[in-house]
Amino acid sequence: MRTTEIELVTYSIEDKKDQNENYYQVATTNFSEETEDGLPATTVDISEQCTGRFIRIDTDDSLLFTTLEDQEELDVHEAGQLLRATSWKPLKSPADKDWIKIKQTEEEEWLDSLKVPKEWLASDTSSVNLLSNPSSPVKSKVNPSKSDQSEKSEGGRSGWFLLSNHRQGLARGVAMTLNRNVSSFTSYIDLEPPSDTKDPVMDTLPDLLPGEMVISQADRVCVYSTHAGGMTSGQTGALFVTTLKLSFKLHVEKDAPRSNKLLGDTDITLSSIQAVYEILGDTGEKRKKLPLGSNVSNKIDGIFVLCKNFRFLRFSFKFAGVDTGRNITNALLHHSRPKKNELLFAFEHSLNENLHNQYGTVWEDVRRESECPNMRVSRANDTWQVSISLPQQFVVPAHVTDEALSLVSGLCLGTRPPVWVWGNKVGGAVFIQPTLNVSPSPSVDHMFEDFYRTKKRVTIDVDQSFPSHTQLEDSFISVLELHCMDGEKEAEEKDKSYFSSLESTGWLTSVGSALRLASQVADQMTIGKTVVLREGEGRSSSILIASLAQLLVCEDFRTRAGFEGLIQSNWVSLGFQFSKSHTLSNLSSKMSNLNPTFLLFLDCVHQMSLQFPSKLEFLPQYLMDVWDTTLLPVFDTFIFDSEHDRAVARSSPEIPLQLHSAWDWVKQFTSPQIEKWDNPLYGVPLRPPRSSSMEPSDLSMIMERQVHPTFPESKKFLPVSGEIINLSVWYQLFHRSVPFLSTTNTWTEKLTDLRREAKASVTTMMNTTKRPGVNHKNNHNIPHPQETR
Repeated sequence: MRTTEIELVTYSIEDKKDQNENYYQVATTNFSEETEDGLPATTVDISEQCTGRFIRIDTDDSLLFTTLEDQEELDVHEAGQLLRATSWKPLKSPADKDWIKIKQTEEEEWLDSLKVPKEWLASDTSSVNLLSNPSSPVKSKVNPSKSDQSEKSEGGRSGWFLLSNHRQGLARGVAMTLNRNVSSFTSYIDLEPPSDTKDPVMDTLPDLLPGEMVISQADRVCVYSTHAGGMTSGQTGALFVTTLKLSFKLHVEKDAPRSNKLLGDTDITLSSIQAVYEILGDTGEKRKKLPLGSNVSNKIDGIFVLCKNFRFLRFSFKFAGVDTGRNITNALLHHSRPKKNELLFAFEHSLNENLHNQYGTVWEDVRRESECPNMRVSRANDTWQVSISLPQQFVVPAHVTDEALSLVSGLCLGTRPPVWVWGNKVGGAVFIQPTLNVSPSPSVDHMFEDFYRTKKRVTIDVDQSFPSHTQLEDSFISVLELHCMDGEKEAEEKDKSYFSSLESTGWLTSVGSALRLASQVADQMTIGKTVVLREGEGRSSSILIASLAQLLVCEDFRTRAGFEGLIQSNWVSLGFQFSKSHTLSNLSSKMSNLNPTFLLFLDCVHQMSLQFPSKLEFLPQYLMDVWDTTLLPVFDTFIFDSEHDRAVARSSPEIPLQLHSAWDWVKQFTSPQIEKWDNPLYGVPLRPPRSSSMEPSDLSMIMERQVHPTFPESKKFLPVSGEIINLSVWYQLFHRSVPFLSTTNTWTEKLTDLRREAKASVTTMMNTTKRPGVNHKNNHNIPHPQETR
């Protein structure tokens, strides 16, 4: 017997379909209390499914609180039969009509005060009469009437009722909440015989890549955006959650060309999602952040999706189905952070060609191109016996043996020995060295002195002179929330204290610190010193500083091909943790924040392009596309933490990964789009040299006067400034999804086109004008034979 005087029972009936395209009706009954043995006192037992639309239910006319009775054994071998073995009895209301509260009683008034969800309230008396009929037949014919069809199209019905034998206070009213751990029974009732008829398909279909599958979908979804003047516009379409992305397809497609072959303009990859917010209130100004990996049970009217690449989208489900918003939201929360890397889309995606390791780093080529003396390529890590976070081959001083290398690696975090990154022919070099995992001692110092064997060694402790990972993570979150504004009202509020808020984020301070350290390293390296960057495991901030220093010193890395080779060698090969830092997967139960070290590197390069407009071969738009690609789990370049992880994935017997490099840009962009990355100011030929500094050029139109030429300033490295006053906010990236703050690019594009035309004209003139002693590739003067005498 139950201990409470009143029993509250809620029920719902939903229409669903199984994998064989058969329609079933899912009936769920929830009891507010449980018996001592953990089972409800009454249950439903479905005996069989017969051809036609009817239900057979074995009933018992006893009251709710009765003992169980033996059930007749059913035949389970009939075709199309669905049997749920159970000892439960059917749920019945007693014949006494007083037990069913039709009028508004004090108990029901109390239920109204609890604000029971509308979907659990009976909309008519049909459901009450169905439950209150004590003489229900054993076999109940269900006629396919219009009312049934309307109920089926609406997805079912639900309601609640009370059973009481004494009018006393309610016991434990918390059983009414949907989040309560209540006992429940679900029965599956086939309402239709097997048929070839399928569900109505959606008219709008997503664009899927090979291996991509749809997880959840919703039709009649609105996407909203706020434009200048405070006007908010909405577009209706279908929303899909796939194994790769969140895709919104308009009902009326536009003819505008796509900016990416793999993604539409309203598509965002699941790996790029930073946070999902539930939109609350009629105006939609309030948001509630939903934890990734969680599950929501309430109705969702709208969501706001914020991405790591400063994109955001706002969706409304008010015109969609009842559960569509919740289904879409749960799919996003669950699939945005897979539990392991093998669940990323790259493992399912299959393109036509296998690129193998076409864009891999060959450290022998890097060493030879640098012309740095006294260095060699070590193969002591061929089987990753030294460190699994380092590549199989890396560069070390020529005198260091493999045995000595293993001894030094045991003194550092991650068993990573100091590795050479870059150098020059005068003996300058940059090394990355992890911090010690042993106590300092004279013997340890002697081992490192023997490792480097140079008196021109300068050590920079990056951990002390650069912000920590936690500070960078907080800075990125602050910058992201500061610049992603969904409406003009929010923009006006942030504009009042924008500069102070920007300063408090510390983002520009971190950019300036990185540029200053890189200038210091470049200055020391150009005078022949060995610079050692010491930091943690040597896989994060030290790679950032070394890469910036190489850009400042060597102009080859300022081309697009050289820049991609720099990222491949320093970041990918030396083990920057892309998957962990960019939270592509979540191996632990605790959600981690994005580490923006690589984004900080791209912003530093963006600052260099502004301070030296003609020194980089590419425009800032190229850097934005690189950042977007790091969050696109189609290619293998940016989804692993080390080369070891990539090799394990390639040799996996279950799902062997086919390598597809991100540097194969034709997979994403068209040739005209790639050409727009080119900087028209880069590589413009200089004016022709003069035979002497006091004479004008032979090609000059200046007559009858001497011209005092001003030769370009020659620097050993780019003197980039890290002072805050000389830094700029990357508005092109930060405000990319804010329509009312975006500026027209018409005149910028016209100016760029004019510069391209001018560059083409100058290049043509230089190629058609031949002068002895001129290297037309870089305009470096070759001394005239008479001048060398």
